[in-house]
Amino acid sequence: MNFKYINLLVILFLIHSVVTAQKSVNPNFETHRLDYRDIGYPAATEIPADDSPIAALLAHSNGKVYGATSGKQSYLFVYDYLTNKVYPLGKIPVTRGVHHSLSEGKDGLVYIGTGLNELSLINLTRDIPYGRRTIEYQLWKDIKNKYKSFEGGHIYVYDPEKGDNDTYLNESTAKLEDMGIAVPGNSIYAMTINKEKDKIYGISYPNAVFFEFDIKGKTFKNYGPWLNMKSYSGPERSWRSVPRSLICLPDGLVFSSGDNGLLYYFDPSSGKIEETDMRIPGEYWVTQNYNGYPVVEQLIPDQDGRILGSTSDGFIFRADVTTGKLTVMGKPRVERRIRAMTLGKNQRLYMICGEKDNVCRMFSYDLSGQNEGFLDYGVLGVDRSPYYAKIGYQFDAMCTAQDGTIFIGESDRRAKLFFYIPDGNIVKGALNPTNPR
Repeated sequence: MNFKYINLLVILFLIHSVVTAQKSVNPNFETHRLDYRDIGYPAATEIPADDSPIAALLAHSNGKVYGATSGKQSYLFVYDYLTNKVYPLGKIPVTRGVHHSLSEGKDGLVYIGTGLNELSLINLTRDIPYGRRTIEYQLWKDIKNKYKSFEGGHIYVYDPEKGDNDTYLNESTAKLEDMGIAVPGNSIYAMTINKEKDKIYGISYPNAVFFEFDIKGKTFKNYGPWLNMKSYSGPERSWRSVPRSLICLPDGLVFSSGDNGLLYYFDPSSGKIEETDMRIPGEYWVTQNYNGYPVVEQLIPDQDGRILGSTSDGFIFRADVTTGKLTVMGKPRVERRIRAMTLGKNQRLYMICGEKDNVCRMFSYDLSGQNEGFLDYGVLGVDRSPYYAKIGYQFDAMCTAQDGTIFIGESDRRAKLFFYIPDGNIVKGALNPTNPR
């Protein structure tokens, strides 16, 4: 064996890798502010590749960031700002996915809404009989078939003070308390919390049932479907169009989008789901046999008590529920979907845009009014060659940590936890390292 030849090939490969990595970074913004972390220690505690896609992140009041993965098996993990590392916290029992369903209670407990892996697309029936609306009917049957033997998504509770300091291996189970099944036969698709009333609210998939969980009483209550119409407006045509976010306002009202793209709200005093006149922006398809409308992807409160939202058609908007006025703020990208969105502490709205299985790009929008339009950060590429380098293509979760760092959950195979540090945005003295809580 010619070892000189082998060494030359290795050197050429490394040079090619470094040059390729250097081309992956975006020259239009300060890429030294962008980085990522493995979800655990490689070859030791790292979450397996097929179980690593991230679709749920939570910025905790203790300064850490908690996340959950989807795949063949769902895992819980935490990013610790004191060590700048990600630590797996174990498997979430009987769970393949956690989708936009992490919430922090007023006591610091983390509530986890579980289900199947909603990032995986279903297998569609190939041969469909002819007839009126048969494709639509068959699509609903195919969606329901995925859940025919599924018992239903659970809500679990995790206590950071009890579990964060332990060491977890890949076969370890997270230290969780099981609160029970929210909606039988359904995943928990979106979740929000009313900390003052100790209530969790959620929407299930695929039946879009709206439910309430009483934290103190440890009981569930279902209020029926949040949506009555079945729409498949995409851009992923094998998913039923169900809103992916809920928001609970200080007065206790819970908002999300509903039938025909109108904003709906739940009034806990009456126990009813009500319709508003505010319609979210997007493309609407109304024919004799079909009604297609967008749904909300994220809902975030701003500092003035209004709602900042994004849609499956790729628009962002601001809604003032006191006046009933909804303002369209624009569309950052021609492609549909705002995959993830979070509000930075610098009054910029950060978002990941792009359709599933295509290349995502990050944008921001200045809410202060000092700058007009959107800022395009392009494809997220990290270059720390010759040590490591990676381009991220698929993302489905974002959050803003206590110090202002923007965390972005990759949802591809062998996913990483990306983060972006905005210019001049870090909040000095926001946390006391000796007492992070």
